Amino acid sequence: MADTSIYRDLAERTSHTFYLGVIGPVRTGKSTFIKKFMEAAVIPN
Repeated sequence: MADTSIYRDLAERTSHTFYLGVIGPVRTGKSTFIKKFMEAAVIPN
């Protein structure tokens, strides 16, 4: 199991709000990654 203390620390220091930037060249699937991530990890919960 992964050590999640860094995530707890980040959440405490940022009042449970942080931004994630996805960068890369055009046509590499950035929007698709964001869409799939939201469908799999965020929206079901």
